[in-house]
Amino acid sequence: MHGLIFAALREYGTRRLVEDEALWPAGDYQLDETYPDAEFGRRLEHLRGALDEAADDLLRGFGEFTGSTVFARLYPDYYAARTGTRDFLLGIEETIHEIVRETIPGAQPPHLHIRELGDDGVLISYTSERRLCRLLEGLVAGVAAHYGERFPLEELQCLHRGDPGCVFSGARA
Repeated sequence: MHGLIFAALREYGTRRLVEDEALWPAGDYQLDETYPDAEFGRRLEHLRGALDEAADDLLRGFGEFTGSTVFARLYPDYYAARTGTRDFLLGIEETIHEIVRETIPGAQPPHLHIRELGDDGVLISYTSERRLCRLLEGLVAGVAAHYGERFPLEELQCLHRGDPGCVFSGARA
């Protein structure tokens, strides 16, 4: 798991809780490093327990925070160059994920295939062994909030239901 996600989870957790040394051991996560997926799962589960929140709700909330706050702060040029949520999504795989794969050894961001759907929508195909589709939903909501939009997603297929990947349709509301 990319260090950026760990750093974002730490920021999200500390905004929602008092500093918790069991959740956040000494030292910072480096944005250009990778860390074990199991470590992310432990941190997420600890935070979920501390907040007494359902896992799906926590992932959506974390995604929304990350999309609207953390990524916007770290990638301001990308956000500024896009006209809204749809435009942002249509460029994310080629512009961000490919760069991450090429520049950070061991990084494995999810594979997204995003294509236009009508004049205002997109069709998103998500595949990842991590199965964090609820995080993706939150990220899209956070990006939409950044642009002052609503961009609801409808889940057409889901890894958690035994489908080979997750497929969402979405459009600006």
